[in-house]
Amino acid sequence: MTRWLPLYVRSRRLPAAMAGSAVAVAVMTAAWSAFTDRPEVPAGLAVLTTAMAVAPLGPTLAGTDPALERTAAWQWAPRRAGHLLAYGAAVVGLLAAARMLGADFGPLSVLARNTAGLTGLVGLGAALAGARAAWQVPTAWAALGAFLAAPGGPEWRQVALWMAQEPGNRIAAVTATTFLLGGVVAYALRVGPQVAAAEAALEQ
Repeated sequence: MTRWLPLYVRSRRLPAAMAGSAVAVAVMTAAWSAFTDRPEVPAGLAVLTTAMAVAPLGPTLAGTDPALERTAAWQWAPRRAGHLLAYGAAVVGLLAAARMLGADFGPLSVLARNTAGLTGLVGLGAALAGARAAWQVPTAWAALGAFLAAPGGPEWRQVALWMAQEPGNRIAAVTATTFLLGGVVAYALRVGPQVAAAEAALEQ
């Protein structure tokens, strides 16, 4: 019943993507540990690290055959939703595990919130612009948030800088949840615009 899973994992290049996420977290952890003995990583740097760990998810959101992506032969929706959610959970695990190596990227609730929102944004990107470009908006937003990291302020600012908000911030939680749900639903139903076979081959 689960014979499709190894094939799916290989066709989506998930091992390589997960290795990329692990390397991103490991590099930031090593750099921070070499810089200071203090384990607490600043919020801005933690946001940027989360985005770097989520970014490799983007290219895995499309396979090698665009026609197969749109066939009804497979139950794509639950597989795609599970793909996003499982990858997000793995990234949270990587960030949390970094504490054992001397880098604390923040409370688990914040790691989960930010990873969930960024994962949803990647899913939205894949649905609207294709897997190749899916990582760009989330990464750029995170970079902006890292640069302007400052919790609180007017509600519009809390929405715009939701990744930099304190644990328990309701606006940030609602924003991240909205992105996650929107991304999961959008990606489960659609994977980017229709592209020619030759163009699709260039994305691999």
